[in-house]
Amino acid sequence: MSGELPGFGRHHVPTASGSFRPDEPIMSLSCAVRGDVTRVSVAGEVDLSNAHLLVELLENVAVQGPLVAVDLSKVTFFGAHGIDALMRIRNLMAERGGRLTLCYPSPVVRRVLGVTGTFSGFEVVERTSVPAVDRVTARRVVRSPAGS
Repeated sequence: MSGELPGFGRHHVPTASGSFRPDEPIMSLSCAVRGDVTRVSVAGEVDLSNAHLLVELLENVAVQGPLVAVDLSKVTFFGAHGIDALMRIRNLMAERGGRLTLCYPSPVVRRVLGVTGTFSGFEVVERTSVPAVDRVTARRVVRSPAGS
């Protein structure tokens, strides 16, 4: 085996055949700004090892505009540090006169926020229907009761 270390964030894990394959990241973040809305998409696992990255990104985009929308539809694990991250940014946005919305929280996120009683403290964007091929359906913003 070579003494060369993998690049930052790139690790290789052994396969059953004895070869190595690149390891997949446990969380990915993306960000897009459109007008006054900054949309952050989160996929994978949000836990102790990476929630600080979500906080750092959201702190940086919180100054971009009055609305930060966090798409949580592809989150597969959501720990206490994820809750803390969202609450910190919600409070930061409120202090600056802005809003944080959670978009399409996955069942995992819904469950964790519901069990902890924090779900009702967030503004949540829900899908109202599947858009038709030739037209776009409006999405409404609703507050959801805890545990739903």
